[in-house]
Amino acid sequence: MVRSLRDIMVDVTDDALSAFGLRPPVEVEPDRPPVTFAYLVQVSSDGSRWVADRTEPSGGFEHSSDTAAQVARQVLHRRFVQLRADEDARWRDLWFRADVWSLDQSAGPGHAGRPAPPAVPAGWALSGRHLQTHGITPDAVEVRTPAQVRREVGR
Repeated sequence: MVRSLRDIMVDVTDDALSAFGLRPPVEVEPDRPPVTFAYLVQVSSDGSRWVADRTEPSGGFEHSSDTAAQVARQVLHRRFVQLRADEDARWRDLWFRADVWSLDQSAGPGHAGRPAPPAVPAGWALSGRHLQTHGITPDAVEVRTPAQVRREVGR
């Protein structure tokens, strides 16, 4: 059986989180179907004006049975694992933010599997940056202050 790159990266990510002492992925309800999310990681010097985190790919996609809020926390945790290996600690005084959008119609809170009105218009490019540029409100936003970042990174 040939494994997909996504399956391989999930294993690598889970192993990396454990190796750095971060909590393992949260167990999800078995009846909750997987959802595709788009995310965007941004940084700020003061918590008011946000720009894409240019030191790493700032956006991506996640296929998960977790909630949007859980995915946002996981995205930031993975970014902080990367920061631990960063010799250039310019990140020490930055705020970090992860915005997450569900790309599946029935994933919004309170929809209980019922089709929801589409938050993302059909035919749009579905990157987090594109969704943000077009004013689509994220399903979850997770923010860390510089002190929280330093504590979570452990440096």
